[in-house]
Amino acid sequence: MTQRSQNVSISCSKEAVNGCVRYILCREGSKIPIKRSDIINHVSETCNVTKQNAINVFNAAQKELKKVYGYKIVELKLKDAIQCIIVLDKPEKSLLSSSTNPYHRRLLIAALTHIFMSSGPVPEDDMWKFLAEAYVLEENDYNQRKIVTNVFTKQLYLNHYKEGEGELAKLVFDWGPRAHIELPKMFLLNKVASALEKDPQHWSEQYKIAASDNSNQETI
Repeated sequence: MTQRSQNVSISCSKEAVNGCVRYILCREGSKIPIKRSDIINHVSETCNVTKQNAINVFNAAQKELKKVYGYKIVELKLKDAIQCIIVLDKPEKSLLSSSTNPYHRRLLIAALTHIFMSSGPVPEDDMWKFLAEAYVLEENDYNQRKIVTNVFTKQLYLNHYKEGEGELAKLVFDWGPRAHIELPKMFLLNKVASALEKDPQHWSEQYKIAASDNSNQETI
């Protein structure tokens, strides 16, 4: 290979990596998981490279995301496909610093706090009642409810599923995989303790979980 060919190859490689990073960051804005296969196909098609080379570009893009933007990609096996979510590389001491919608942020914090303090999962009716009493969701406002049932579940902050069989079956909410990765439980517990003027250890079960969770996040 000539020096000129080598330079062109290196240039194309950098362009491919930068293009992959831009694609991931653009998709990340919605917080909806990206199929790993979609990223590979995008790189392969836009850069006209083989699938194996597209995988190499994707791996290089992950290093660039961490080095330049402080993000890492977490791969989850969901619905028989590998889904990618983009999260901050270092655990945050607060919640969802990248969230741009203040109302969504308040609503999500309230929902996740209720599940955590209830030792979750919680029935759907119980969640609507709590959110109404917390003045973050108007009673019987079905448009706002869709934020919880549709938006937060698609973003993997919440799981919404049927529990039980037959007449005893009921819809419940639980923490989703993104929430487990992004959310420091000690942050929530401290907020509850501050609001109720109690020591966080007043809730012994939740404190034990939060302390363990905090230790695990620091070692990620």
